[in-house]
Amino acid sequence: MLAVIFLTTFAVIEARSTDPLMPLRLFHNRSLVAGMTITFLYMGTFGALPYFLTVLLQNVHGFTALQTGLAFLVPSVAIAAGTQVGERLATRFSTRATLVGGMVVGAIGTALMVSGANADSSYMSLVPGLVISGVGQGIVWTAMWIAAASGVSHDEQGVASGIGMAVLIAIANRHVGELTGDALKIAIADGIEVAIWLAAAGIVVSLLAATVLPGQPK
Repeated sequence: MLAVIFLTTFAVIEARSTDPLMPLRLFHNRSLVAGMTITFLYMGTFGALPYFLTVLLQNVHGFTALQTGLAFLVPSVAIAAGTQVGERLATRFSTRATLVGGMVVGAIGTALMVSGANADSSYMSLVPGLVISGVGQGIVWTAMWIAAASGVSHDEQGVASGIGMAVLIAIANRHVGELTGDALKIAIADGIEVAIWLAAAGIVVSLLAATVLPGQPK
C-alpha cells in the first residue's frame, strides 16, 4: 500500500516539476513504452532463468559453485553471439521484426530446456535449449534497448533506459514444504519445470508488446 502511495506521490511531483527526473511526456513515445514493457517482461522471463538453472544444477544435480559457473559458459557464449546477430538484424530489418524473431527463438529454446529440468536429467540434455534460448535472449536484449531509446533525446537516454522472478519462485516452491532428501530434489525439479514453462509463456506474451512498435527499419 505504501509503495502505491509513494509511486503516486512521485508521479504528481514529476508532473508539476519544471525539471523532472522522469519526464512524463516520455510515456507518449510508443516505442519507449513498448520497449519498457518488453524490458519488464524480459527480466521476468529470460532474466529469471539463471536463478532456476543455478538451483537445478546445485541443489538437484549436486554441482559445485565452480562447476555451475563453468556450465554457464554455454549460455553466456550463446547470448553474446545473439547480441551480435541482433545488431545485424536490427540494422537490416526493423526493430519490431528483430524483437519478434528473437522472442520466437527464445521461447522455443526455453521450452526445450524443460526436458533437462528434472531430477534424472543430465546437463547435456539442457545444452540445446540453453544455446537456442541464449541466442534468442541476445537478439531481444539488443533490440529492446533500441526500441526503448527510439525517439528519445540524447540527454534523456539514461532516464529512458524484479517482480517476475518473485512470482516464478513462489510458484516453483509451492510444493516444497518440509520435504527432504530425494523427495525435495524431485519437488524442486518439478517446480523449476513449471517456472521454465511459465517463462516461455511470458516470452510469447512479450510478442504482443512488440507488435505496437513501428515496422519500418531503424
